[in-house]
Amino acid sequence: MKFHFRLVASAALGLAIAASSIASTIQNIPGVQEFTGQMIVRPLQVDDMMAKNWTADKITTARNRAKGRLRSNYLRYHPETDEYVVRVPWGKNEVSYSAELMRTGDYQYACPNYRLYPTNNPNDPLFSQQWHHQTIQSPLAWNFWTGGSNFEVTFVDTGITKTHPDLKDLLLPGYNSVDRKTEAEGGDITDINGHGTHVSGCGAAAGNNGVGVSGVGWNFKIRFVKTSNVASGGAAFDDIMTGARWAVDHGSKTISASYSGVDNDVVSTTGTYIKSKGGLFLYAAGNDARDLSGFSYDDVIVCGASNEQDGKASFSAYGRGVGVFAPGTNILSTTMDGAYGLASGTSMATPVTNGAVATIWSVNPTLTPDEVQTILYSTCDNIGSSSIFGHGRINVFRGVLLSLSTLARDTTISDVGVQTGTYSSGNLGSVQDSNLNNAYKVNSVYSGAIGTIAATNMACSLPTDQGTISSFSLAATFKVTGTKPTSVLGYVLNVNTGNYDLVSTKGAFPNTDTTINLKLGSATSNYVASDGTVKVILRSVVPSRFGKTNNQLLIGYAKGRYSIAPTF
Repeated sequence: MKFHFRLVASAALGLAIAASSIASTIQNIPGVQEFTGQMIVRPLQVDDMMAKNWTADKITTARNRAKGRLRSNYLRYHPETDEYVVRVPWGKNEVSYSAELMRTGDYQYACPNYRLYPTNNPNDPLFSQQWHHQTIQSPLAWNFWTGGSNFEVTFVDTGITKTHPDLKDLLLPGYNSVDRKTEAEGGDITDINGHGTHVSGCGAAAGNNGVGVSGVGWNFKIRFVKTSNVASGGAAFDDIMTGARWAVDHGSKTISASYSGVDNDVVSTTGTYIKSKGGLFLYAAGNDARDLSGFSYDDVIVCGASNEQDGKASFSAYGRGVGVFAPGTNILSTTMDGAYGLASGTSMATPVTNGAVATIWSVNPTLTPDEVQTILYSTCDNIGSSSIFGHGRINVFRGVLLSLSTLARDTTISDVGVQTGTYSSGNLGSVQDSNLNNAYKVNSVYSGAIGTIAATNMACSLPTDQGTISSFSLAATFKVTGTKPTSVLGYVLNVNTGNYDLVSTKGAFPNTDTTINLKLGSATSNYVASDGTVKVILRSVVPSRFGKTNNQLLIGYAKGRYSIAPTF
């Protein structure tokens, strides 16, 4: 969703301001964004009209009126985003036609179907280091996670060199969004400019393969979308957006486009569609050093470029509309001749961010797009004012740690013994082994005030050098012999008080395998010792009203689960 920061005093003034705004924002800039004689038009959306308390008849009339006005100039319709691509009528231009449509009040936007251009600037080829990995702490992240080989990323760009040694083994069948053809249908994705190959390597060049460079993630699958068939690399807005939507519809989770034109509502609409399909859309902020504070996207990650000094690259756009910054100067990556070279631009910062997002997400693919976006934003490094740098400069290491903290990890029991009763048989391996026939057994004792009791103590050892233990639970499968119903109580040692706190109880029929779950609440730190030890007691009780009985407590299998909140 895109929010415009404008104030209007009246409906008439609002129309005047809207017309003035259209004239100022719709521009033909050779080599950046060029008119094509086509427009992308979106009618007012039903939800927005309902929010204004319009009646059903009024909504239907407005929708029909909006569609009818476009009929004579119709080229194609995208039902997934409710957008029409239309010709600019004879005798009009993009500015006047957009203003004419918007004055009717029937449209959300009328945007030129610009021909857009890649946003990189060639740079000195003598610099041959991937300095950006140290800045975003990729090597530290790789100690924990290098990317998932089943995770799909997409770059919507000028094509890709399919034989490049750092890319060829990663490619999935792609798509040519200009011709609307998959590779299987004859769609060509061969690079015609070099920009697309460089971009792909920035985010996803193969790592640890003894060849060339490394992307932010080492082994992602690349589903490439070629969106230009001309040597300049220029692409129609509609072809870029169509390609991005095709990618999410065919399995890609992170999709980036390194083109100009970010401050058009078309980008926001496609971002919202992609997020609704379970993906994330990234877009370059642009290389015109503009202040993009006139908008803010919820559903698009807009990427600015930082330099080797961890400041704003001189060319990078900035401001409220930019979500994050990432390294974008002198970035060494793959080239279309099968070699390697340097380039600069928000074109490079965007795929670097794409690679970071994919690395974070592939740690835990069950995360939602919003959760991943929040992790990316919340783990950025602060390199200056948010009015320039948005959420900051990305840090893939911090992002990976926070993503890891969303995973529950298993840990085995590290110690077991008799707490009440007498030892019968079994050892530590008995409770580490999921074979329930191999149990740790404790003979009961009778206490007249309580009843027949048998109890074991056990412990788990958790790692504390990666952050704070944010959750812990223990599941134990047990059986109590005899003829009377039993309660099993689970206690965990409170390291602050020195007492065992009752955490869970479970009733059980005699001679029946039963599982008890001990789950700690939010105050996990009360139960994890400084060395990572968690101590547990499991106690079976047959109440004294049943008289004295003889039974055994058998612990067949016990396992702990925990998660870690990283400390930065």
